[in-house]
Amino acid sequence: MAMTRRQVVTGFSVLYLLGLTILAAYALRSSHLYSLPIPDVVSACVVALPPLAGVALETVISLNEKLAAKGQLQTSRVFQVTVGFFLVFEAVLATLAGTHISPPGSLTCALGETWQDLFKRKEVERIKRIQDTFSCCGFNSPRDMAFPFPDATHGSDACVVRYEREGACFEPWRDEERKVAIMLLVVPVAVFVWKVAIVLAPSSQSSWLSSHIRLPSDSSHQGSATRRRTLPALGYRDEEGQGEEDSLYKAVTDLNNDSRLATHVESNRARSNGVLNDAARWRDNDE
Repeated sequence: MAMTRRQVVTGFSVLYLLGLTILAAYALRSSHLYSLPIPDVVSACVVALPPLAGVALETVISLNEKLAAKGQLQTSRVFQVTVGFFLVFEAVLATLAGTHISPPGSLTCALGETWQDLFKRKEVERIKRIQDTFSCCGFNSPRDMAFPFPDATHGSDACVVRYEREGACFEPWRDEERKVAIMLLVVPVAVFVWKVAIVLAPSSQSSWLSSHIRLPSDSSHQGSATRRRTLPALGYRDEEGQGEEDSLYKAVTDLNNDSRLATHVESNRARSNGVLNDAARWRDNDE
């Protein structure tokens, strides 16, 4: 059985939104795993955005189709409120994600505060996970708040001595934050693009247009053709009722004749004026 256009669009939308959800879930996992200074609530909202948008728009489409089948008014107001809500929601999430991308200087403070907080609370597992993932030691330098923490038996260079690492964690950690933020930014933008595509290119069985401006169906075309056949034929007739079918052509011909006559009269008058002017000049010369 051949699939309808609506089924194809629905299947593509499900796969598209599922891919965006997986991308957002991966970003949430990375943000939490590497203790990035990105609020978990922002990442969680980005994860929830694709399925929520899909369910909401599909519900509005189904409701519109049911009401249209019953000959009732479509729920255009519900559609406008739904689209407006998700537009604001997507803009807020995209803005919050964009603050963790650039400029790079603004990322230093948040990363430094997060690392310092982890160091003060002796978060061994979280700092060790960051250092092991990016093969680094400390924040700004290999001896800056690195694990193992300095104590009576360990100096500030304990990480360098034990793991033989010379690089600091700031640069790779910041790059990871920007990568996660880009993924969180892509998701709401991609959802917005999908929503616009659904609105501007609806399936053959659903339409976002109002019933007053919807294109006529085949049955309406047939009805229009029937009505046109029943209309009496109209022909051009002159004002005097002579019954001439080519009265329009006659009217144009008359206008052309009048134009040529006016041109001829004007040229004769100009010629006459020129003769009179010459006679006047001759008379003045004779005097």
